[in-house]
Amino acid sequence: MDTSFIEFFCNRDDIVAGTTCRGSSVDALDRYSGFTLCHYTGDNRQHYVACRNRLASALGLAPEMIIIPRQTHGTSVLTVGDALPSPDELDGMDAVVTSRRGVVIGVNTADCLPLVMADTVSGVIGAVHAGWRGAVAGIQLRAIDAMCGLGARPSRIKVYAGPCICLNCFEVGDEVACRFPDKFVSRRGTCRPHVDLARYVADTLVGAGLSMDNMTLPTACTKCRPDRYFSARAAGIASGRNFTFIYRP
Repeated sequence: MDTSFIEFFCNRDDIVAGTTCRGSSVDALDRYSGFTLCHYTGDNRQHYVACRNRLASALGLAPEMIIIPRQTHGTSVLTVGDALPSPDELDGMDAVVTSRRGVVIGVNTADCLPLVMADTVSGVIGAVHAGWRGAVAGIQLRAIDAMCGLGARPSRIKVYAGPCICLNCFEVGDEVACRFPDKFVSRRGTCRPHVDLARYVADTLVGAGLSMDNMTLPTACTKCRPDRYFSARAAGIASGRNFTFIYRP
């Protein structure tokens, strides 16, 4: 079973979570080269369908059991029950939560912060796309509320963050920096401000009752490593995406 394109956060009998990377033999001139299953950023359909099938095979599931929302930097959360959602139901969703076994939920990112979360006691899991717009609007908190609606408790929720843009690379304008508390903004001399998106989101989750001890923050920057991860700032918006996912076998 080929899992060389997956970086697992955990791979246990009760929870499987991880993120995809571009893989080996990447063509630096091809913005979609490598593993990407995102279907709405301009990639060739044959390519992203093949990648979706490849992930399904690696996880031992049918491709239709991989639930991929079409994200819009908003704050809408989809709760998946017994029925699989239709494409229309997935449109405009920036987070997905479920207590159902056997379905993979995940988000596509290329610099934004991806989160996957789990309360293994209640069996509730979630996946969140937290770009700066969604983060300041509280998409991560809406996802926690939705998980709690299914029986999760904030003190039990574990959070795994996938690769995203780091503080040194996330240069923004003053109109964006002012949306964040000063402790998450770096201003060095006369250069434009930089924002620590991952730590800002973690701080809001702590404020919602989650424990910092239960969070794993990003260990890699997408902008720093365009050879391994897709980065919109490095390659443009019309490029591949990293898929960060979680499921209960």
